[in-house]
Amino acid sequence: MGLVLAYRLIPWVQSLEVPREEVELKVKKLEKYMQLVQEGKGLEKEYSRLKREMSRLEAGLLPGKTSALAAVHVQNVLKEITDRNEVEIKSIRVLKPQPIKGAPYIKIPVEFRMHSDIAELKEVLYEIQRSSKYLKVTRLRIMAYSRKKGKKISSTLTVEGIMKKG
Repeated sequence: MGLVLAYRLIPWVQSLEVPREEVELKVKKLEKYMQLVQEGKGLEKEYSRLKREMSRLEAGLLPGKTSALAAVHVQNVLKEITDRNEVEIKSIRVLKPQPIKGAPYIKIPVEFRMHSDIAELKEVLYEIQRSSKYLKVTRLRIMAYSRKKGKKISSTLTVEGIMKKG
């Protein structure tokens, strides 16, 4: 009877023991999950940093809820720049906004014509470039209109700013 009892109890007792391989496998899985959690914390920090950087960069976008309001802002910036350089804008017009493919932004082009000398044009171009808003001269046409000593020129510039859609 003792032999029969031992024959029945030994497999049952062995089934209660967790195989060593299974424990090692679970420990490895647990270590892997812990590593993923640590990487996730690093990703959260990186995401937070990228959000701050995005906010800083988007500060250079044109303000306004519509492209018309953004275009007015570009016109105001151009007016301030030309006034500081004592250059008169002869004409100004807003061109058709252009969506940027694959991005949630819109280009806002504004064309203006002014009369100046070369030095004044250079200063206007420099100030457009260093504006706090992202402005870019995409087209520049220059024509001489005075052969006198002052060497006046007529310039037509297309300046683009960028605004966020919606």
